[in-house]
Amino acid sequence: MADTNDSVGIIAPQAVKQVGIVGTGTIGSAWAAHFLARGLDVIATDPHPDAEKKLRIAVDKAWPSLEQLGLANEASRDRLRFTPAIDEALKDTDFIQESTPEQEAIKDKVMADISRAAPPHVVIASSTSGIVPTRLQAQCKHPERMIVGHPFNPVYLIPLVEVVGGKHTAPETIHWAMEFYQHWGKTPLHCRAETPGHLANRLQDAIGGEMMNLIAEGIATASDLDAALTAGPGLRWALLGSFMTGHMAAGEGGLREVFNGKFGEIHSYIQYPDLNEEAIEGILEETQLQVAGRSLKDMEQMRDEFLVGLLKLRAEIEAKYGFDQSRFLK
Repeated sequence: MADTNDSVGIIAPQAVKQVGIVGTGTIGSAWAAHFLARGLDVIATDPHPDAEKKLRIAVDKAWPSLEQLGLANEASRDRLRFTPAIDEALKDTDFIQESTPEQEAIKDKVMADISRAAPPHVVIASSTSGIVPTRLQAQCKHPERMIVGHPFNPVYLIPLVEVVGGKHTAPETIHWAMEFYQHWGKTPLHCRAETPGHLANRLQDAIGGEMMNLIAEGIATASDLDAALTAGPGLRWALLGSFMTGHMAAGEGGLREVFNGKFGEIHSYIQYPDLNEEAIEGILEETQLQVAGRSLKDMEQMRDEFLVGLLKLRAEIEAKYGFDQSRFLK
């Protein structure tokens, strides 16, 4: 295992001034727009001959949405620079976000190039949606400063970033990255173990896989299933997630009553694992942390206010764009 480099993240996360973007496709350009909107300098690099043109078009396209959210006082698209030379792009950066195509051979080569060009203390984050960081660290001169920082599209609007450390990642790097993303407008989630697909994509894949099963069995159509999500649990999940939704549905006793058998044996249409007592207690403790002492009445009021606002917004957007998902239902 690589020795921990005491200079990892030597600059404070809040003091970062310049971000290096490697790869300027859909994800890289969206990262550039996000960091520019936060008032940072961005220098991007990509070998494609049309990369700079496409990058600036993508940033311009994202900018009106970012303006609606609220720009930092120092935000400016003029703070974006581009060079096809990776050494030039990374020599003075304070943080690097790699967003090249999701192919291991490409990422291996790019990670080696980044590791060679970047100052040894600078944290390197990969936007990979499924490759584990230990694989990518094999190409790094200083693997202790390399992580996965996986965003969700559109990166300039969706706040989640999954932070994943590899076998050689220093704990200080994880801590630094979590602070960095949070300070600069993201919602970082520390994935505590490496697993292909990280966390959120695995949840998406589980839902997507069951949707394919239902279609293959002739039980539902694609339109049926999209509507089942967007007009049903997806609305609540947007605020509460799954465990909190279950907690509230169980009434005053919450999830503990469910696990204690209040509604009979827990039933599922797919196979559930047998959870031990420690795992169950962990779920209950985490749920109570989210409840944070609020009464069920207060939680229901919060949920209802959110849903009313969301349903009004949805109706406005549907009317504006002529999009009515229910028209496809038979």
